[in-house]
Order: sequence, then structure tokens, then C-alpha cells
Amino acid sequence: MDDKTKNPMASIEPTESNKVGEVYDVGDRGKQHEASIRSDVDVAAGLAEMFEGGEGYTRKEVVRLRWKLDLRLIPILWFNVLLPAMDKVSNGTAALYGLRQDLHLVGTQYAWVGSIFYFGYLFWSIPSGSILQKLPIAKTISVAMVLWGIILIGSGFVKTFSQLMACRFLLGLLEAPVMPGNMLILSMWYTRPEQSLRYGLMYTGLSTCFTGPIGYAIGFIKTDNFQIWQSFFWICGALTITYGLVIGIFLPDNPVKAKFINQREKAIAIDRVRVNQTGIENKTFKKEQFIEAFCDIRVWLMVLFNLWISIPNGGLTNFSPLIVSGLGYSAQRSSLLTIPNGVIQTASSYICNGGVFLALKFYPNYHFRGISIMFGIIVGLIAAVFLYTLPLDALHSRLAALWMSFFYLGPYIVALSLVTANTAGHTKKVTVNAMMFVSYCVSNIIGPQFFKTSQAPLYPLGTGAILGSYVLSLMTISTYMFVCWRENKRRDAHDAAAGEIVHHDTDFRDMTDKQNPHFRYVW
Repeated sequence: MDDKTKNPMASIEPTESNKVGEVYDVGDRGKQHEASIRSDVDVAAGLAEMFEGGEGYTRKEVVRLRWKLDLRLIPILWFNVLLPAMDKVSNGTAALYGLRQDLHLVGTQYAWVGSIFYFGYLFWSIPSGSILQKLPIAKTISVAMVLWGIILIGSGFVKTFSQLMACRFLLGLLEAPVMPGNMLILSMWYTRPEQSLRYGLMYTGLSTCFTGPIGYAIGFIKTDNFQIWQSFFWICGALTITYGLVIGIFLPDNPVKAKFINQREKAIAIDRVRVNQTGIENKTFKKEQFIEAFCDIRVWLMVLFNLWISIPNGGLTNFSPLIVSGLGYSAQRSSLLTIPNGVIQTASSYICNGGVFLALKFYPNYHFRGISIMFGIIVGLIAAVFLYTLPLDALHSRLAALWMSFFYLGPYIVALSLVTANTAGHTKKVTVNAMMFVSYCVSNIIGPQFFKTSQAPLYPLGTGAILGSYVLSLMTISTYMFVCWRENKRRDAHDAAAGEIVHHDTDFRDMTDKQNPHFRYVW
């Protein structure tokens, strides 16, 4: 058998257009492989040839590598979520300290301050997907967060409603690549069963554990040189700029370029995710994958699900401080009483995603994600019923119902992991991610508009909208589960060898889930 038979990639002649010629050292095997990476295959194709389905390395190496990945990636990605979550609802804390009065906001203007953020996000969702494909992902996120911090500091100097609206629009635009970038990075490093737990660890509501104490602390500021609410913007902006620089230094763009692991570990990391059949990264835009994303019924069902489940987020994150304040609490006390919002969100995330992880660990051949999503929706639905029906003077009960209404985060995050796990082909992945966040933006634009100032502090229209969104979410995820089950059954009928783990004809070929007959959907 000649070298070209042993290594199918060896037959590809290096050209200027396909950028080849990288040599990788695989350590224990004691030899070098030349990876000639064409534009139509994944960037990891070269390293993928080092091992075949786990041959050549031990489980101990895998466990050690996974711990190394968790300790490096998850804390960074956690802050990637936490800081934007702090910043984009900073107007809520600022409103407690006179933002509305100082800028002379009237009528629905404050609601539009919440909504305009997502117009910026919506405007840049599709372009940011293209940017994430063409440019280094981690560096793109780093630059976006540094610019984000600068704009946030500038928000502390605004004097008019229009200036604040402009800053909020730019903040939304700059956040657009951050969350999709996180999703792409997770899909590069972890297998599909592992992704659920990491999503849960990464996406939490613990930003309120920072905004609450900071909001409480600034209440002690006594000065005539600036307004108290301005200092909140300045503090959050400085934190974001600092952390944006950290991302640029410590977060790798992909496994091939990672400097914190050696070449053998890179090969193991890439071979581990072979079973995903989703690839690592491909910088070539593929029109057919872009079109397929818009013709996939599963994609549109998840677009609708994201639309429904994010309506509570749009309303509650902007208005919960004012709802609490309307119950008779001071600005400082109201700021502290928003902390349980994030605690419940985090508990929801850990319960829903942790439940999926444990269930898959013991019953790997079954599907649990949809069940976990439905459980979280039902909890939030019950809380919303109480929030809608309890009288205003039931202070403690209304607070508890308000806090539990934030249980939507767990179902939302499990659904995000579903989207990542069920989408293959790099162009399709970035397109679908952009579509998910477009729907997220639309719902967050809509959400604050249900909370009418004239209906404060009960906001019956707003709580009614939350109820309706939970019901629609249940219906949509049920349909999605059925569609995935039916497609898997059809593919099983046409693929008698579906139990084979490694498929060299499709591994790292940048094929979509529809193009790849070996792909199976999780639900």
C-alpha cells in the first residue's frame, strides 16, 4: 500500500489557493504527517488523519485533555456570557437611580431603550455570522467586547434620549458575534453529549450577582459632579474592556491554533469530536449550505421556539427592577432584590442541562433534551400564572413568582445546544446561529413593548404575554421533537450500518446534516 492509499489527503497537491504545507508532530507515533487542506474540507482535516476512531490514545489521555479544556475554555466563555448580560440590562439599574428623570423619558421611551438594543443585534446578526466564518473567532469576540466597553462608558455621558438610543443600538450591534461565537467554539471542542453540560455551565444568570451589589454600592455615592446612574455605566464599561483584552490573549480560535495543548492533544481533541459529524471549521462560504439553512423545517421550528421563549427575557430583564420598586422598595433595596432573578436562571440552567448530561451518561441511546426543555417551560408557566393572578399586596408571593418566572433560561440554553448538535456544515452552522439570534432579537424587541408604563406595577399585559409565550414554546418544541424522531427513523431504514461510529467518507468533509446520511438528530 503506497502513501497515497494510507492517507487520502496526501494525494492533494498543494497550491497557493488552498494554503497547504503544515507539518504536525504526533508525539508517541514518532512520525510527521503533511496535511494538505483544501478549501472544501475542514481546517482539522490534516490532524484528523492522525488517529482513527480513538486508536492510538487512551481514555486516561482523553479525561486529562477534557479537564484541561474545561479549565481553560469554560471560565472564559462564562465571562463572555456574564459581562454582556450585565451590560445590556445596565439601563434597568440606571433607571432606579434617576436615568428616566434626568433624560426626561416619557411614555414608552424607556421601553424603547430596552428594545433598541436588539435592533442593533438584529441588524448585525447575519453579517456577524459571515465575519465569524472569515475571521478568527476569538479575536473577533475580543475586538467586539473592547469596543462594547468603550460604547458603554460613553453611555454614561449621554444627555438626551436620542443619544442613549444610539449607544444602545451600537451595543446590540457589537454583541451580535459574541454568543454565536461561543456556540461555534463549544462545537469545535466537545462531543454532542458533553455540550449540554457545558452550555449549562457557560450560560447562567449570575450577572445579577454582580449588578445587584454594584447597584447597591453606588447608592452610597455622594457627589454633585455627576449623576449616580452614570457611574454604573462607567464601572461596567471598564470591566468589559479589561476582559476583552483577556479574551484576545487566552481564548484560542480553534483546536488547530490552540497553544495551550500540544500537537498530540490537538489530534486527540479533533478525533474526539469526529462522532459529531459536524466538523470543526471551514473558512469557505458555501452557497448551497446557506440556502439549505433557510429551507430546513427544523431550523424554522427552532427559530419560532427562540422567538417564543425569549419574550419573557425581553420584558423581565428590563422591567424587573421597576416591578420590584413598584412594590414599595427603595432603589438600593430593589437592586439587591434582583439578585434572585439570576440565581433562579442559573438554577434553571443547571437543572435542565445537568439533567440532560446525567440522563445521557446513564442512558446514551435515549433522547432527553426535549423532555428537559418541556419541564423548564412548565415551571416558568406555573410561576407566570401566579404572577398574573396574585394581588398587589401579596408582596412576598409576588416576589417569589417574579423570581421563578426567570426559569425560562434553562429551556432556552438546552434548545441552543440542540441547534448546535443538530446542525452540520460550517456555513450552515454560522447561518443557523445567526437565524437563532435574529429570532432572539425580535422577541426581545417585542417583549418590553408589552410592559406599559400606565399598567405599572402589575403590568397585566406583560405577564399575559409571558404566559402565552410559554404555551407556544411547549407546542413548538413538541413539534420539533416529532420531526427529528421521524427523520431519524427514515434514515435508520435506509442505513443498515448506522451503528458504525466512524465514517471516513463523511468525517470532516464539511457536509451538512441533510447531506450526510450518517447524521442522526438528537431531541
